[in-house]
Amino acid sequence: MKLDQNLVKVIINQFGLTKYQSKDIEVYDYGLKELEDLLAKRIKYLMDYDREWLMISLYRIDIDEESVKRIFKYSKSDLIAGRIAHLIIVRTVDKLKNY
Repeated sequence: MKLDQNLVKVIINQFGLTKYQSKDIEVYDYGLKELEDLLAKRIKYLMDYDREWLMISLYRIDIDEESVKRIFKYSKSDLIAGRIAHLIIVRTVDKLKNY
């Protein structure tokens, strides 16, 4: 399944994925799982080294704060980044559909 080019561009731009990290994704032939995994790696890095920027980004994207709190409270630490990545993709798709 090919992803919408706009979704990929928004995710890459919003989370500062470098061209090196995303060189293959620029072809837009990644599946949703690959995009989510790439984003989860970036989120994990931000959780460890720049949590403030991550939280600002989540706010800017309009991710539900309560959902994020529940993920941090009830998820195993190794699953948090992936679950947040999923929320981001779902919200971004929703926003793209409405524009």
